[in-house]
Amino acid sequence: MTSKKVHTFILIAFFCGFVNAQNSDATKRRNRGMTSKTADQIDQVDQTVQNTNNDIDQTVEGIDNTIEGTKETVEKVGRILFGSKKEKSKNKVLIFIDAVAYGDENVQTLYNELSKKNGTKKTSKTFSDGVVTIQIESKQNADAIWQEIPQNVRAPFKVNAMGENNISVELPTLTE
Repeated sequence: MTSKKVHTFILIAFFCGFVNAQNSDATKRRNRGMTSKTADQIDQVDQTVQNTNNDIDQTVEGIDNTIEGTKETVEKVGRILFGSKKEKSKNKVLIFIDAVAYGDENVQTLYNELSKKNGTKKTSKTFSDGVVTIQIESKQNADAIWQEIPQNVRAPFKVNAMGENNISVELPTLTE
């Protein structure tokens, strides 16, 4: 019986080893199947992410186009309601002061008043051959600018001529 027990024991050990080997192969095959399944799932997720990124890119492009279209529409409406920027360009108004000495106090006071006047931009002054030329950029015409100068500043000057964009004045001499 001893030999029968040994044979039985060997047979049981051999059977357990065989079953264990079979389980190991099955586990490996199952793991390979799971790995393959996981790889497929990763590929599906990657494809979904790519599709989502494409959708996002198209949405952003659509939003950019909408913004550009809105800007153009706002500009058109602004031009209709408020006129174009070109229509509101500044007038260049020239004031000529004849027969004046360089550095005359009345001319300097007039220039200072024009420089600080609201709506006046880029005021400049030149002197040549007894004529001072003051150039102003303004939305107003020459007459409106002259009328807005305080009376005490324009009182010393005599207006000789006035047009839309120019004024010719002089300082009367003491003999007049």
